[in-house]
Amino acid sequence: MPLTEVTMHALQCDACPQIFDDEEGGTLFATATDAQHTARAYGWTVLGDEYLCPRRDETHQAFIDARMPPEPVFQAPGQLALDDTAQP
Repeated sequence: MPLTEVTMHALQCDACPQIFDDEEGGTLFATATDAQHTARAYGWTVLGDEYLCPRRDETHQAFIDARMPPEPVFQAPGQLALDDTAQP
């Protein structure tokens, strides 16, 4: 019998050691796309190629906050700033 190499994908939370388990033995996936779709269906957060389990604590929130873009800042010309000075 020949030896055949098979690539499978497994998910682990990037913020904690939690490994994805659907409680039916479906912890390995044939493609990364299958893993992403299933993770989302089970409440995991997918940020590009990073995965977060559904647990919500300070560690997980810090992980999300570090990857969020900065808040947009818009101030119209002539609008007063909070310190009552006009912006150029």
